[in-house]
Amino acid sequence: MMYITLNRGGTKMENTKEKKVSVAMAAVAMIALALVLIGGFIVLQISTHVVFLLAILAMGIIALISGFTKEDLQDFFIEGCKNAVLVALILMTVGTVIGSWIVSGIVPTIIYYGLEILSPKVFLVVGFFICCIISFFVGSSYSAIATLGVAFMGIGLGLHINPGLTAGMVVSGAIFGDKMSPFSDTTNLAPAVAGTDIFKHINSMLYTTVPATVIAAIIYTVIGIQIGGAAMDTSAIDAINDTLRMHFNINPLLLIVPLLTIVLAIKKMPPLIALLLGAVAGTVAAFIFQMGHYDYQVILNALGNGFSLESGNTDVDRLLNRGGIMGMMSTSSLALLALGLGEILQRMGVLSVILSKMEIFIRSPRSLVLTTLATCLVTTVLTASQYIAILLPGQVMKEAYTKQGVEKRVLSRTLEDGGTIFTFLIPWSTTGIFVSGVLGVEVLQYAPYAFLAILCPLIAIFYACTGIAIFKEKTAVKEKAV
Repeated sequence: MMYITLNRGGTKMENTKEKKVSVAMAAVAMIALALVLIGGFIVLQISTHVVFLLAILAMGIIALISGFTKEDLQDFFIEGCKNAVLVALILMTVGTVIGSWIVSGIVPTIIYYGLEILSPKVFLVVGFFICCIISFFVGSSYSAIATLGVAFMGIGLGLHINPGLTAGMVVSGAIFGDKMSPFSDTTNLAPAVAGTDIFKHINSMLYTTVPATVIAAIIYTVIGIQIGGAAMDTSAIDAINDTLRMHFNINPLLLIVPLLTIVLAIKKMPPLIALLLGAVAGTVAAFIFQMGHYDYQVILNALGNGFSLESGNTDVDRLLNRGGIMGMMSTSSLALLALGLGEILQRMGVLSVILSKMEIFIRSPRSLVLTTLATCLVTTVLTASQYIAILLPGQVMKEAYTKQGVEKRVLSRTLEDGGTIFTFLIPWSTTGIFVSGVLGVEVLQYAPYAFLAILCPLIAIFYACTGIAIFKEKTAVKEKAV
């Protein structure tokens, strides 16, 4: 679906299709963008929204100098915003899910039983595998993060586990499904761009994803043992559960709602519709189970403004005072700016000019894979889009794989090891914005603990350097033998 949207944008602007910036101006644009991002985020430490506005202004000036019109720039930016509409709608719908699931007692119930059952020693590894399983069958990292991820953040808080560590665990599990599930959009997009089929693609991804998953699970187990080995004060957990019982009707029947939402996603219901139905079910559950605690105004307002509680327990208040459409508006507007900027860069030709020049570094299958990862990273940094980070490098590098006699499933796998994953580690990417907005943890806080996200590219680099799992085309092998 996203692939069609992007292509539609290209058709709409046929009159500017041939107009591209020169190599020199593309380099100037890259340098200017780097200066704005580094200066804004690191030096001045100003608002992310303002940094993107400045970046858009800088790219606009370069575009005008390069011969593009004001109308072109407006069309580029609007087209980018169109591509961000689905992300923005999903973010707002996630806000309604969070608000309704909190006021209904669903999230408090999951936290309550989680604190009763899980211990710090097993929480991370068990949570990791649960997120892996759910994201695989759902086929959406967003859905897994927005549902179980929120609940795990609460459980982790109750167990006094670093929020960055908990968020990293959730993200790692969500990435597994995003990469490996046949229901995932990126799992279907990558082989389509590379020119291979989805089954060969998934088979190829096993070589990087399975070792990364095993190593990540071992690391989470070791960390859990270290945390669980320390003396644990259960008084804080008892206080949280007492507060939850005081303000909510804790009932296991409430768990039917998240199970229903997961089933809808497994049935390939569009994520937006599945999440919206989850919010409706959460609201109905609130009227059934929580009317003794909250009136209809509080329940319905939780959908728009989020849930608000002054329980006297700061941990509970910090966890539950969130959600609603308004709680996601800042994140949604940032997605619009990020993809608007990415579309301007793409339509100006900055990305294609720069990435095409990277082909000169390709001298062997090793450099081929390393260059693909590099192009995915550059595209992610510049466009903030997971889809463009798969589409553009795939289109640019496809011919190079043919020339080197390397199977296209290696390209599709590398696009996932790079394009799919890097967006979880870039603070201004739409995925990074989504994760930090939903889990309440900044990207740089959880990134060091998102072990699956770190390990997959590293294993891909190791394979490139050693030649492991770099499959050669049979025709190329025969020609070499002759």
